[in-house]
Amino acid sequence: MDPLDAILSSHDLVAVLGREVAIRLVDISPSGCLLESPSRLEEGTTGVVRVMYEGGQYMDEVRIMRCRECEGSSALYQLGAEFLWTSNPREASLRRVLAKLQASALKAAPLDSSIRTM
Repeated sequence: MDPLDAILSSHDLVAVLGREVAIRLVDISPSGCLLESPSRLEEGTTGVVRVMYEGGQYMDEVRIMRCRECEGSSALYQLGAEFLWTSNPREASLRRVLAKLQASALKAAPLDSSIRTM
């Protein structure tokens, strides 16, 4: 039997489909963050937010709690995301660089950011 056939014929096969979505980090707090995106994400969607800041990459798992269209724009959505405590914050956690990522710094310099949905 072909290895792929063996996997596909399994009775306990689980798969996850994900996609990468461009975002802009608008605000951040110890419990979550506010994001803007040209893509609408369903409430309850989970994913990993990745932010490039000062040469480092910082990531955290999040759940989208709110998604609404930005006022005056039909092409942008505001996403309210809460941090998931599936593990303790790692060295490269967004929560560990929270003090550096203050609202004033976020407005001063755009950050290379994305969310990888799961």
